[in-house]
Amino acid sequence: MTGDDSCELVAVRIERTSPNSRRIAGDIVVPARLDKVWNILTDYDRLAIHVPNLRESKIKQRNSGGEPGDGKFRCRLFQVGAQKIIGFDFSASVTMDMTERIISDASDSPTFIPQERMIGFKCVDSQFFTEFDGDWKLKEQIGPDGEIETQVSYNVEVRPKGPVPVAALEWQIREEVPTNLRAVKKATIGQRNEQRNGASYPVRDVSSLKASSSRSRSNGYSQQRLVPVPVMADWDRDETMAKYL
Repeated sequence: MTGDDSCELVAVRIERTSPNSRRIAGDIVVPARLDKVWNILTDYDRLAIHVPNLRESKIKQRNSGGEPGDGKFRCRLFQVGAQKIIGFDFSASVTMDMTERIISDASDSPTFIPQERMIGFKCVDSQFFTEFDGDWKLKEQIGPDGEIETQVSYNVEVRPKGPVPVAALEWQIREEVPTNLRAVKKATIGQRNEQRNGASYPVRDVSSLKASSSRSRSNGYSQQRLVPVPVMADWDRDETMAKYL
């Protein structure tokens, strides 16, 4: 991963769902197959290795049979995040129920059919949040260079508990979402490079989708990579960071 990649701009979208809650979302495109990204995100006990804003990630309870990453796995996950709110360090811990779901899967098909998977999470216990619910969504697509890539989307709705102001929490998470998405991309690329030596992968025919992609571009409907956009949030007139300093 180049230095430019580590500073890749990620668009962040913010929606004010109530006076005391926010929905925050972001996306990034990873130049790798879906299963490579999926391996990183479902490595629950080692997520803190890949995601810089996590101090700890540990499965506390398995709520299904099978293993992490099988697409049906469910567990209760405990995480501790290293965050700064209004200049103060605190460890925001949250326990979430994680649910894996395969939306479409054709990894064994001789022709390219985009895979799509999701990991939903729901807060069940936290000292800092009454709500921390959302999902990770992964979807394969054909990139501008004709290669298979994966769009990774993160969406979370947060509602703080106690004295933490939602405006400050929104500001912090808005900063963390791009960092975490870039970290997942970096870990995926690193894993792919490690496995490339001596590894063999099934060859799938992507010619039909490339042709379809070309036709779409000619009609003005081409897939676009994210570009930086202004963060739009519906703030109260006096709801600024200065209010809490």
